[in-house]
Amino acid sequence: MILRTIFFSILFCCLAHLGFAQSASIDAFLTDKNIQTKQAYGLYYQLDKKGTGATPKKGDYVMLNFTAKLLDGTIFEESDPSDPFVFQLGYNQVIRGWDLGTTLFPVGSQGTLYIPSNMGYGKRGAGTIVPPNTDLIYDIEVVKILNKEEYNDYMLDLEKKEQIAYQKKIKEQFIIDKKRIQEYALNNKLKTKRTNSGLSYVITKKGKGDLAQPGDELQVAYEGFLTDGNPFEKTKAAPFTFTLGKGKVIDGWEEGLQFFNKGSEGILLVPSKLAYGPRPIYEKGVSVPANSVLIFKIKVLELKKG
Repeated sequence: MILRTIFFSILFCCLAHLGFAQSASIDAFLTDKNIQTKQAYGLYYQLDKKGTGATPKKGDYVMLNFTAKLLDGTIFEESDPSDPFVFQLGYNQVIRGWDLGTTLFPVGSQGTLYIPSNMGYGKRGAGTIVPPNTDLIYDIEVVKILNKEEYNDYMLDLEKKEQIAYQKKIKEQFIIDKKRIQEYALNNKLKTKRTNSGLSYVITKKGKGDLAQPGDELQVAYEGFLTDGNPFEKTKAAPFTFTLGKGKVIDGWEEGLQFFNKGSEGILLVPSKLAYGPRPIYEKGVSVPANSVLIFKIKVLELKKG
């Protein structure tokens, strides 16, 4: 969704409200294209169709369709027509050009906002999508003003849709992960066992005593690899100590270590959903891309029953 940014000083904000902050870039663009516009709040706008509904005001939950472009016509963001964008007007949930410009479009209106960079993403830009000091064009259609109840229903429905989409991606990735694990095991001649969760493991050296259970304290030495063989983490001088079942390690470890006892060694082949999932990890010398299958070589040095 639209990033929340305000990148100009208090003084410039005042000038923008008075309509004195203009963009030479936009001026030249509009002149070159012979586009007739009106001005307000330091931005330009064009009403292609004026709606007959209420005019949005601060605090309203506004539903609209939009297409966001650079002056060269490059589209960098747009809403899905079947799923309009909703935000609360006047609370910095969108760029300032939107917060001000939307108040010029009654419900049912269609048109265009020409937003100078200081009312958009300013000197910082927006990552690799919008360069610094870039003027913007927004084609918008104001669909509806929602009341509080309608907004809450909308957000609940949106959350459900996002959860369904997320679970679908997880299932699709799981199929890919199982294939990766099978190929890794085959290439490395590992006779693994697989659990219902999708975790695969092999015990290469048997230990003594009871198997680990939740509540037990374990001391382990380990090495972590990606399926291409690149290492990403390992214990150094001191072993890693943790209590099983306390959520201190990834799910693949919580389940997999229950097949180990004191002195045992083995390998865990962990699908991404039992590791870090779609979240990449780049911290403290650890580099794990999103949706990575993880391979762990583990030695249980000590096991204290909980």
